Amino acid sequence: MVSLASEGIIVAGSSVEGAEELLTPGALRFIADLHRCFEARRLELLGRRRAFQAMLDDGGRPRRRRETRGIREGAWSAPRPPSGFPAWRVEAVGATDREALLDGLYSSADVFIADFDESTSPTWDNILSGHRHLRDVVGGAMAYRAPDGRHTELAPVAATLVLQPRPWDVVEPRVRVDHEPVSASLFDVGLFLFHNAAHLHSIQSGPFLSLTKLESHLEARLWNELLLYLQPVLGLPAGAIRVSVTVDTLGGAFEAEEIVYELQEHAGGLAFDRWSYLFSLVRALRRRRDFVLPDVGLLTMERHCLATVAESLVDIGRRRKVQVIGMPSMQMPIPSDPIADRVALARAVADKEREAAFGFDGSRVRHPDFVRLTRGVFEGARARPGRARVSRASPRPRDLLTTPDGPVTEDGLRHSVRLVLRYLEAWLRGEGCVPIRHILATQAVADTCRAQLWQWVHHGVHLDDGRQVTEVLYSRTVDYEMGSVRRALGEDVWAMGEFERARALLDALVLAPDLAPSLAVTGLGALVERELSMR
Repeated sequence: MVSLASEGIIVAGSSVEGAEELLTPGALRFIADLHRCFEARRLELLGRRRAFQAMLDDGGRPRRRRETRGIREGAWSAPRPPSGFPAWRVEAVGATDREALLDGLYSSADVFIADFDESTSPTWDNILSGHRHLRDVVGGAMAYRAPDGRHTELAPVAATLVLQPRPWDVVEPRVRVDHEPVSASLFDVGLFLFHNAAHLHSIQSGPFLSLTKLESHLEARLWNELLLYLQPVLGLPAGAIRVSVTVDTLGGAFEAEEIVYELQEHAGGLAFDRWSYLFSLVRALRRRRDFVLPDVGLLTMERHCLATVAESLVDIGRRRKVQVIGMPSMQMPIPSDPIADRVALARAVADKEREAAFGFDGSRVRHPDFVRLTRGVFEGARARPGRARVSRASPRPRDLLTTPDGPVTEDGLRHSVRLVLRYLEAWLRGEGCVPIRHILATQAVADTCRAQLWQWVHHGVHLDDGRQVTEVLYSRTVDYEMGSVRRALGEDVWAMGEFERARALLDALVLAPDLAPSLAVTGLGALVERELSMR
C-alpha cells in the first residue's frame, strides 16, 4: 500500500488487490490537496448542523431563511443539460460490487447510480474494489467470467454511469492527511474523477454525481466551490460536471430551491428518498415525545409529512426547469413464491403510480427486474397529462412536522428488531444492500427502523395491547429474534456469521442516551475494529 508519510499522507488500510493502481502518488496528492483546501469549510458547516439541531432541541422550528428570499422569489432556472445528460426516466441504484454494477448497467435503465452511500458497507475492500470496478467500467476493461471460466467482452454500456459518494459528515479513517482523516466525500469524488473524468468527458458521458444528505444551501455551495476548483485542474470546461441532489434531510427539504440555485451551472436535478428523510426527521425531532413513528409498514407516501416534500420538489422542478426523480423502490422479485411475487409486483406498481400522480418525471429502482415496469408506468402517465397533484413550493413547518399516526404493535417491534439485526450482521460482513423478507434493505431502511426502536424505548411508547416498550421488553424481543435466526440458519451457518457483534452494535445504538447519527458515521468504528481483528 502506498503512503507518502514525508508529505503528510498516510494510508492505514490493509492490502487490497489492485490498490496500488488506484492509490498512486498522484491520486493521493490530489486527494490531499482537496483536503487542505476544503476541510476547514466542511468542519464549519458541520458545526452549523449542530447549531441547527440545538435550536430544534430547545423547542425551535425550522424556518424559511430571510436572506434567501430573493432566490425563492427570483425569476431564474437551472441551465440546460449538456449532451449526454438525457431526460432520465428510470434510474437503477445499487452497490459497487461487480455483480451489482453489471446488473444495473445492463438493466435497460437510463442511469445506474453507483452508490457508495446507502448501498455499500464501507469496508476498505469494498471502497477500493468499488473504485477499481468503476475505473474498469469507464475504461471498457470489465468482462464477464462465465461459470466455466470463459471470459466474455461486454457490449458498450447502455446506462449512464453516475457516482454517489458518501456524504459530508462521513470520514475515511484509513486515509489521513496531516494527522486528520479525510472526508469520505472528498476521497470518493477525488479518486473517481482523478481516474475517470477525462475519459467520461471525452465520450460525452459526464462526469455525473448524485449527492445525498445535504442539510442546507451552504453545503450545496461548498459542493459548487469544489466543482469549480476541480474542473480546471482536471482539464474540464466550466459546467462539465453535473450533479443531481437527493432531498433526504429535514434541512434539505426546507432549502431545496436554494440548493438548486447554489449549484448554478452544475445543477442537474432533484430526487427524493423517503427512508433517509424519515431517519433525518426522527433524529431532528428525537426529543419530542409527540413525534413518534408508528410501525414501519405504515410509513407510506400518503403520510402528510412525506407528501408535502414530494409536492414541493415537483413544483420546484417545474418552475426551475430541473427533472425530479421519485423514491427508490425496495421491492424485489420472489420467483420461489408466485403469490408473494405478484404481491411484490403490485406494490411496486402502486408505488410508481403514486409517484407519477405526484408529478415526478421518473423514479428509481433497486432491483433491475423492476426497470421495465417503472418505465411503463411513467410512459403511461405522460400520455395522460394534467393528472398531477397541485403542489406547493414552500413547505410549512406544521406540514413537515406532522406526526404520522398509527399504532405500534408487537409485530412492528419484532419486524424492526429483526430487520436491523439482520442488516447489521450483513453490514459487518461487508454487504450494504441486503434482501430481508422480500425487500432490499439499505442503510437508510436500517437507520429508520433502529431510530424507531430508540424512540419507542426512550419515550416509553405503549404497544396497541397496552404493554410499554421498556429496555426489558426490547431485550427479550432481541433474544427471541436471535434465537429464531439461529434456528433457521443452523449452527454451522450461525457460527460463520457476525450476529453477536451485530447484537452488541444494535444494543449500543438503541440503548444509548442519545439517538446516534447514521450507521455510516457511528458504525464505522465497529467495522474498522472488525477489519483489524481479521488481519
